[in-house]
Amino acid sequence: MSSAWYPPPMRTVLVLAALSVSVLAQQTQGVLPPAVPPSAVRLPATSPSQTQTEAPSSLTPSAAYQYAMEPFNNARNAPDDLTDADKWALRIGMQRASQQCEILKTQRLTGEDLLAFGKLCLFGQDFDFAREALIGYLGTPAPKSPEVGRLLLLRAFLGLRQISAAESQAESLLSAYSYDASIHLGIDQIVDEAGGSIDPADADAIARLNEQQLPHILDVLAGDGSLKGNGDFVDAATLVRDALRIANALRFNGKPDDAEKIVGQVSADAAGDAIVHSASNAAIQDALTRYAFFQQPSPVRAFHGTEMLPAGATVNRTVLLYDPNPAAHRIVRHIGKDTMVRMLDDRTLVLVFSLASPASGPAINKILAQLAKDHLTSGMKVIAVTSWAANTGVDTPDPAALAPLRAFRAALPAKLPVLIVPDDELHPFAIDQWPAALLVSGKGRVLWLDTLSGSDGSILQMERQMESAATLQLPDSS
Repeated sequence: MSSAWYPPPMRTVLVLAALSVSVLAQQTQGVLPPAVPPSAVRLPATSPSQTQTEAPSSLTPSAAYQYAMEPFNNARNAPDDLTDADKWALRIGMQRASQQCEILKTQRLTGEDLLAFGKLCLFGQDFDFAREALIGYLGTPAPKSPEVGRLLLLRAFLGLRQISAAESQAESLLSAYSYDASIHLGIDQIVDEAGGSIDPADADAIARLNEQQLPHILDVLAGDGSLKGNGDFVDAATLVRDALRIANALRFNGKPDDAEKIVGQVSADAAGDAIVHSASNAAIQDALTRYAFFQQPSPVRAFHGTEMLPAGATVNRTVLLYDPNPAAHRIVRHIGKDTMVRMLDDRTLVLVFSLASPASGPAINKILAQLAKDHLTSGMKVIAVTSWAANTGVDTPDPAALAPLRAFRAALPAKLPVLIVPDDELHPFAIDQWPAALLVSGKGRVLWLDTLSGSDGSILQMERQMESAATLQLPDSS
């Protein structure tokens, strides 16, 4: 039997650009290839000495996939287990997969070879070849692994940005098979990808998939609280975060009562012994805390920290999250006998990062670019913050972490304030994953608070909900 590699949860993988693969430490053995984000650009070609000279002249699809995965598997088995080695090995493996897909496409393949070929091409990001092979496989008499075939086809359609086709595969999976971890994560991936689309039809797909996914989530949480399937695993914390994602969508779409019913059921399920005594409990409580912060007063008025300047120097700085002085939120102009009062966009957006999350830097840059593109940053104050505890686990300065923090800062826009703040100023917001974002109104109410995968979809969804918050605010919040 060939050695195959199964990716970490699709929702986690969506955090990463193609070269940011340090979280692949969660790998397990299984039947599906790495779920490389469809939006990731094709990796640069490696040199022939790394990809072609050692390649056997003729391989079956299964052997070609094993050959493509060999550099990555070897890197993961290395004693030091370094992220840089993983990234380089994945780069080589994806290039190998792409080359082998090109070689094998001219052969007439049948049966299980079609499934292996589809998996190989998907790993190499040759989505058209993957789609054709997988459709052919599912059309063969009595395929041995039809569920896996549909899961792979779902990913191929997402790689081609065909949301409706991917949704159709999800519906087929839901109707034909018992709900499992791989189906759950496939739906998560469609929702995330659709979130980055401006097509109204894709927004409708999110609503439909949320409606179909929710009952399964609640059933599992009411039971043992976790899912398995096709080599993957979804814990209770992930299920709760997904349920709250669905509730949040309802809340921002003007259905707060429906949202609260979901949260009430999730809270009740999470109080069961199986979950309370599990490793997921702390993350679940953090997720519920973040969800409940909407429209509530911020527990922190200002961050008092060390600002990291672009050139590497540091200065002490205090940044107000909101100003209780009413005059600070408006501009008054006198034109002749007339007085004009204009309200400021006095919101503060806090982007929370950690070196432990490779997605933090790319996500912050993508968020800033998206907000600037949509003209949302002209008045809104934006800062990036972290704490020593978020990076090292201990909230005291660590000289060994200072150099990578400076390098991280250097990759961000020079005009963006970047601060290291005391962890007791971040801790009240229950941020346990990075990157995360916090939006505070000028009068101190929390308008948005959650973690982000870093994908285009998660960023656009955040922006849309930030803007929707303006119409959902309480009378005394600005």
